[in-house]
Amino acid sequence: MSGTTAGLIGLGIMLVLMFANFNLAFSFIVTGFIGLWLMLGFNGALTFLQTIPVTTAMTYSLSVIPMFMLMGDISVDGRLTTDAYGAARNFLGRMHGGLAITSTVASAIFGAICGSGQATAAVMSQIAWPEMKRYHYDRRLGLCSIAAAGPLAILIPPSTPLITYGILAETSISKLFMAGWIPGIMLTIILCLTTYVRCRINPKLAPLADKTSRKEKLHSLSQAWPILVLIIVIMVFIWGGITTVNEAAGLAVLVAMIITFIKRRLNVKQMLRTVKNCATVASGLFFIFVGIQVFNSFLGMTRLPAKLAAFITGLDVPPMVIIWCIVILYLILGCFIDTPVIMMLTIPLFAPAVSALGFDLVWFGILSTMTVALGSITPPVGICLFVIAARIKDCKLSELMSGVWPYVIATFAATVLVMYIPALSTWLPSLMK
Repeated sequence: MSGTTAGLIGLGIMLVLMFANFNLAFSFIVTGFIGLWLMLGFNGALTFLQTIPVTTAMTYSLSVIPMFMLMGDISVDGRLTTDAYGAARNFLGRMHGGLAITSTVASAIFGAICGSGQATAAVMSQIAWPEMKRYHYDRRLGLCSIAAAGPLAILIPPSTPLITYGILAETSISKLFMAGWIPGIMLTIILCLTTYVRCRINPKLAPLADKTSRKEKLHSLSQAWPILVLIIVIMVFIWGGITTVNEAAGLAVLVAMIITFIKRRLNVKQMLRTVKNCATVASGLFFIFVGIQVFNSFLGMTRLPAKLAAFITGLDVPPMVIIWCIVILYLILGCFIDTPVIMMLTIPLFAPAVSALGFDLVWFGILSTMTVALGSITPPVGICLFVIAARIKDCKLSELMSGVWPYVIATFAATVLVMYIPALSTWLPSLMK
């Protein structure tokens, strides 16, 4: 059996196990180990299985993931994100579609903290939708605006998928974080404008919220400062070259702890519980990384990534046609599979080809992230739509699928802008020290 055939069979088995709801890390490890066994023998495969868990666990760049996860968990459990939503609601509630716009802005802020599109959609549906429901917002408009804003979490730094991409594509995580800001802010504005225009055309979709006094606005703004401090600390220290990404993540955790203790939102017992829960989730994520390294070792032995890169670069078509093909594939995968999983499956295959075509891997990281984010809200599946339908009683999935299309079009337009204007994602990284 040729290496290419073995690699394709391995990919097929991995996908079957994954769609059969096997544990993801288990699927990667079993498939990779069996493939290595067939190619190197049992002892050779066992050597990989003995060394990869240790080397993966000792990878310094991976330490950034649990740090940012812990910062997010502290912010959520300490209700810092709830304060940020309250401030946005007081300032934007009187606009056409103001509460829906508020949920979009708050999702961007929350997403910058938690880094998960599905988690953002789930949490914001519980925080924002009751307020919109109280003011008789149209269900499709309100819930679809929340679903569409969920993917902002994986684009606006700090983002776990961007960290994953940086590790797999061997690209600077600091530059990826800087690159995500302009596209993330741009997408936030485009989604807000989409809501505003819809509500301006049909005011019945979103009645105006109650007026708030200047004193109430200033008070809510004073409550939202911790989130701003966290974001500023992270970006200033990374952008200014003061610390590495890992050091900035650890500093952000320390700042979040100090803020929650000062505000008396978490006591020592609650903080320890938050740390324990985060450690449990992070250890599972590290297990997945061990699995993907075993699987990638098998793929490397088959030379499938190198052959795929050579095949793609050898096609007699313009390079942007190849990028479009990859984008379409990501759109399809994004409907069914969570973003980090797609990254783990595809980046080792596509990154060498994209680099060989002469494209900037930082630009491609932002483009691929936006495309997968778009897939997560695109019918007929769309993971974020399923999350909200599961969290909200009496919410029909068909309602979300029919109402989300304006936001799908808006997100697609933002993705095309990033594709054809690379400076949107490469300008800020070029200014870094």
